[in-house]
Amino acid sequence: MKKITKLTLILTSIFLTSCVNQNTKISANIMPTTNPCTKLEQLKNAYYDDFKQLKEVKVGGRASNIWKAKYHLFGENCQVFSWGGKQHTYSCRLVAPNEETAQNYYRSAKRITKQCLGDEWQLEESNRRHDDGMKASFTNNKAKPSEQVTFSTHLVPTSGLFSTTWTIYYYVGNSTKPKHKKH
Repeated sequence: MKKITKLTLILTSIFLTSCVNQNTKISANIMPTTNPCTKLEQLKNAYYDDFKQLKEVKVGGRASNIWKAKYHLFGENCQVFSWGGKQHTYSCRLVAPNEETAQNYYRSAKRITKQCLGDEWQLEESNRRHDDGMKASFTNNKAKPSEQVTFSTHLVPTSGLFSTTWTIYYYVGNSTKPKHKKH
């Protein structure tokens, strides 16, 4: 029980930690904070500017652009990516040692996101399409289409040769597909 309690607190502490690299010059609008609600607000505001202040080193990609993130506002291994240069998404992942711990991370991420975003944000939770995981997405349907941003948490099983690991992904971006103009 002591181990479970300790591991459950990890997700909460992730939200409460400052950025990993304190030697990085802190930009004016994206300041490391210990307040999870402030972090979510910063991510929402950064979305409207294509996460420019969060991009550090471009690591490339054939079909997309990928940048390492300057700040890990949630989890580990955060990055910003875009498909075709249009929609940008901030993404982080956290690997859990077992399913129970991953479930606790997932529930904590949902609870904290719901508390911070408020009542105008709707939660849609569903099974993932291609695996046995879960997905929870928060959107504000009252926002203008140009301001539509989604916060989503995914619980993803990854089967290995000897065991299954579980990963929590946290995304901030737009879940709607861009509309193509007809010529």
